[in-house]
Amino acid sequence: MVMAIAALLVSFTLSATEPTAKTEKDMKSIIVYFTHSGNTELAAKKLAEVTGSPIVRLLPSEPYTAADVDWVNEQSRCTQEHLNQTLRPAIKPLDVDFSQYDTVFIGFPIWWHEEPAVIRTFLDNTDLKWKELYPFCTSYESPMSEADATLQKGYPDLKWHTGLRLPASVDQIKEWISR
Repeated sequence: MVMAIAALLVSFTLSATEPTAKTEKDMKSIIVYFTHSGNTELAAKKLAEVTGSPIVRLLPSEPYTAADVDWVNEQSRCTQEHLNQTLRPAIKPLDVDFSQYDTVFIGFPIWWHEEPAVIRTFLDNTDLKWKELYPFCTSYESPMSEADATLQKGYPDLKWHTGLRLPASVDQIKEWISR
């Protein structure tokens, strides 16, 4: 009897803390992205073609202007958000029930070798615990590895996978997801 109660308690504890295992057929994914110039939107659409996932665009409440993303200007918005990592620009509400998704692809342009502050706003305000997170970026020169490091450091309790810089071929995207 004691063993049965102990097994029941373990089962209840596990189900209360972590979602039950789902088959691959039951798993659902979504693509959430922020874009300024449109490059990340193109990358998100390419990823959607490969995965069949719906896409959702993150929109800052106050859109970024060309002056806001002038990284050589020390007073520009993106530079200030980089220098003061506590800054969180407001974003418009998303009409998404993230409990319906197991995997979230998170896309962004690289600013200052890391994710923009808009992404941190999203991560701070969205319950992504127990989700498989795949970051992807667009950049002419910066590698994804530095953003991978800042995301893992800033959000160590989330399940991060190594990110991918796009554009990439369909085969590269499939290989990235399968790892």
